[in-house]
Amino acid sequence: MKVICLIENTAVNEKLFFEEGLSLFVEYNGRNFLIDTGLTGKAVENAKRMRLPINDIDAVVLTHSHLAHTGGIDQIMRLNPGADIYLRAGAKSEVFRKNGLFKSAVGQGKGFFKKYADNLILFNSFSEVCEGFYLASCEDFDEKSINPDRSYFVASEEEKKPQQFDFSDESFAVIFPKKRKADGLVLVGGCFHCGAANILETVQRRWHDIPILAVIGGFHFAGSNPKALNCSADYVTAQSRALKLSGAEKVYACHCTGFRGFDVMDEILGDRILYFGGGEALEF
Repeated sequence: MKVICLIENTAVNEKLFFEEGLSLFVEYNGRNFLIDTGLTGKAVENAKRMRLPINDIDAVVLTHSHLAHTGGIDQIMRLNPGADIYLRAGAKSEVFRKNGLFKSAVGQGKGFFKKYADNLILFNSFSEVCEGFYLASCEDFDEKSINPDRSYFVASEEEKKPQQFDFSDESFAVIFPKKRKADGLVLVGGCFHCGAANILETVQRRWHDIPILAVIGGFHFAGSNPKALNCSADYVTAQSRALKLSGAEKVYACHCTGFRGFDVMDEILGDRILYFGGGEALEF
């Protein structure tokens, strides 16, 4: 199993694009998958520059509906018109983000679901992409562990006022890279909006006693400024301790983790944590 970072907020090579988005190329059991598509079509361009078979994708997994993860879907599907697209059904909610008096739409909107109706595999809480590659949703919701960024809202027909969005669009991948599942799993998330501690609790209950070889993804500790936190340092510390207590052998942070967030995580996790930049590859 190989995981290659097509694009994120940094790039390890000056010939590669970077952007405020995330896309991971996964080679697994002779097949190619994409986890998220980045903010624009630059993920496709990076794949071509890295000479990856971006026109031979079996399925696309969208960890949630935010544009930083779904914005490159059209470019991917032009090259792979028959690929399946996995996404939680909660992504059909019309979500927007409030910033003071301003608000902006989050996600692809109704046109996306109509355009890719034949490709979409919508699931509620659990799905199997292929043998050994699963998608799950968070089932544990300790309020203290949910990311404190509460700027996401959904329009409600029953209520006049917009309601706080519960991230019912978010999923994560659990992949078993070894022949025996008991030998370990790799957890891949997009932004861990539900909280790393909550998601880890779900994984450990569903796949009891199976070691976690790696946790990969953005942890949403930063907004548009990667040098600042969008949450308290105490929250980052608590999530980092949960990662440490999970026994995860390695944590590969990227995207919305931010530089300050990474530094706080590093204080807790030490040599267990590494930054996963655009153009880098992991093999399990």
